[in-house]
Parts: sequence; C-alpha cells; structure tokens
Amino acid sequence: MGLFHTSTALIYAVLLLLSSTLVAGIQYCHTGPDFCFAATTQHNTSTESHDVYLTISATPSKKGGWTGVGLGREMKGALMFIIYEDQESKSLITSIRSASGHVMPKVVEDADKQVSVLQATVSDDKYLAQFVCYSCWSPEVEVDGLSPYIFAGNKEQAFYGADKYSSLMYHEFKGKVWGDMSATAEDTTVASAPAIQGEETIGITEESPEPEKKKPEGFFTPVRVHGTIMTFSFMGLYFAGSVAIRSPLIRAFKYHWMIQAGASILALGNGLYMFLRSTHFGLHKIIGLTILCSLIIQAAAGYKHHIDFVMIRRQTIFTLVHRWLGRGTLLFGTMNVGLGMYYRHWSSLGLFTWFVIWCVEIAGYGYVLLRHQRRQSQQRGHAIPKEDLEDIADAEVFDIGDDFDDDEDEVEGVPLMDRQKKHEKNI
Repeated sequence: MGLFHTSTALIYAVLLLLSSTLVAGIQYCHTGPDFCFAATTQHNTSTESHDVYLTISATPSKKGGWTGVGLGREMKGALMFIIYEDQESKSLITSIRSASGHVMPKVVEDADKQVSVLQATVSDDKYLAQFVCYSCWSPEVEVDGLSPYIFAGNKEQAFYGADKYSSLMYHEFKGKVWGDMSATAEDTTVASAPAIQGEETIGITEESPEPEKKKPEGFFTPVRVHGTIMTFSFMGLYFAGSVAIRSPLIRAFKYHWMIQAGASILALGNGLYMFLRSTHFGLHKIIGLTILCSLIIQAAAGYKHHIDFVMIRRQTIFTLVHRWLGRGTLLFGTMNVGLGMYYRHWSSLGLFTWFVIWCVEIAGYGYVLLRHQRRQSQQRGHAIPKEDLEDIADAEVFDIGDDFDDDEDEVEGVPLMDRQKKHEKNI
C-alpha cells in the first residue's frame, strides 16, 4: 500500500509539473483558408508590463501564400506578424511590419528590440511560427475586457528568394476579432508561447464590443471616380476612337484624334493622381502604369507616322508601333477595368456584365476591322469626287494603309491609301 501511495504521489507530481508548463491562452481558427493563432500574456517583472506570446499556424496553398496577425483595431499603428515561405530555401520567413493606414505595411527596422522569434518551421502541410513581443499589451487597449486582433492573408502569392522585405500582394481575406486576455495565464511563472489546441476558437469573439465607426462614404470617392473615368476612357472613348478611324466617314481622322486625345487626357490625368496617392502596388496598378506609359509612346508613334506618311507615302516602324501598341493598349486597358472591379469586390453579376460588354466590344472591333479591309478592296480603282478628295485624303493619310511607289503620287481621283502597293502593268 505504501508503494501504491508513493507511485500515486509521483504521478500527481508529474502531472502538476506538466500542467504548470502549459500556457493557457486565447485561440482563433479560420477556415477557407485554414489558419489559427493563439495568444497569451505574461507579466514582465523587470518592466512591470505584460509581454504577448503569439503562435501562428497556417496551412499553405500550392503556391504557399502569406498569413499575418496584428495587434490592434486596424492596420494603422498595428504591429503585424507576417509569415510566408521561401520556395527556394524551403524556410519560413517572419516579417514584423506596421502601417500608417490601409496601405502596404512596412518592415519595422528595429523590431528585434521588441520582438523575438521563438520558432519558425515549415512542413508539407503547415507553417508554424511563435513570437514574443515585450511590453506589447496593456489593459488600456481593451474595450469591455476584450483586446483587438486583426488578420489577413493571400494564398495565391509565391515567394522565391524571399526575405523580410518581400513585397506582398493585396490580401484576399481579412478580419478583426476580440480576445478575452483575462483568460490567459498572465500570472504564471512559465514564459512560453501557447500551443495550438485543435481547431477550436477559445476566448475570442468576432462581435465587436464597440460600435463600428465608419466614416460616411459619399459616391464621389477617389477610387470610384478613378474607376468611372477609366471605364469611360477605355471601354467608351478609346473603343469609339479606334472604330472611328476605320469607318467610312469623311472626317474619320479628325474624329479619331479628337476622341483619342480626350480619352488620353482623362486617363493620364486620373492615373497620375492615383499613382501619387498610392503607397503600394499590386497587379492592377502595375498593369495600369504600364498602360499609361504605352499611351504616351503610342500617341508619339502615331504623330510620327502621320508626319512621315505625308512626306514619303510609306509605312515606317512608327506605323507598326502605333498600330499594334494601340491594339494591345485597348485590349489590356479594358481587361484592367475588369481587374479593378474584381479587387473592389464587385458582385458576380457585375463582373459577368462587364465580361459580356467586353466580349461584345472586342468582337465588334474585329468586325469593324474586317469590314474596313473589305471596303478597301472594293473601292480600289474607283474614282472619288473632287470635292470630297481633300477630306478623304486627310482621313486616309493617317489611316494605316498600303505603301505605294513614287510614280503613283500624281494619280488623280484615287485615294492615296487605297492604291495598291504597285501598279499592275497593262498587258
């Protein structure tokens, strides 16, 4: 019996020792994509404040992706713990960042003075990182006994040769939760990060204890104005101007350059404004900047083509640049409109409507090109009334047409651009 009681006492002693090393904490688990984070506080006797221990566990996608958890109500001023995998070295990168608003967070250069990385490991199906943030928690941040946490991530971004400064793609998901820090073991003598306990949410709620303070948002916000102008420019004016130069109208050239000039002024002006107020760049903005630069090159090439063609009556390299860069700009500009709508979380119906309109415009532009080519073939050799010749010549000189020999310049009554490249000799 004495041996039995001795064994029982030893077992209880071991269990008591193990229980003292387990750190209780709050935990939140998110599904689709899957990740969990757990947090606990520990009283720091040297600073008379509280340290925060944080554990983040995430299930990577095929590309890897990134996941971040922040201490705070919003991105502005929050301390963010972001993890992602370097696909080349198969190592987990930890990046401590902060932001001045809802913008791309920047690396906190002296983060090692406040934050220590306790663990950062990668396996086939899990990222696991543990941190300690010294003197990071105070009861002053609580609202009704709850502390705010934010989270975000993007599972479609792959990182190669990554470091803590790697650029992040715009988050695909985000959220804010509130944790009851009184449930954590802040008075224990054990200083360690909490373990992820299954997939349950413990001591955390998604319901905010304070009313959301949303600033009244009018219709004419910078982003909405930007989207409206770019949609009107690319899917309205640029499309109309591209069709105009291929139309049989007498003043097609004048309509073309006036419409395109107006669209370019709107697009370049609004694009420059959005560029100056941007603090981070995603795919939509990179494509947009490329298109804006292309507009300048394309317009310059069109002007040079016109000047050269008036003088030498031949196509040049500027002709090809103006033609194909214009078509590419129109195609990718209209596609980028849809990408912007996607990033603004338009409904499936809205995106489908844009796609239908986009398909109709692209098909319509192809039809206009085909009709223009047929019309040119049918009109070859037909005389044009002298009173209309000057206006037609103005339009046709700018149009991208055929080359012809110098001895054709004096042929009267035949539009310059409608002549064949070479005279067929009469047999």
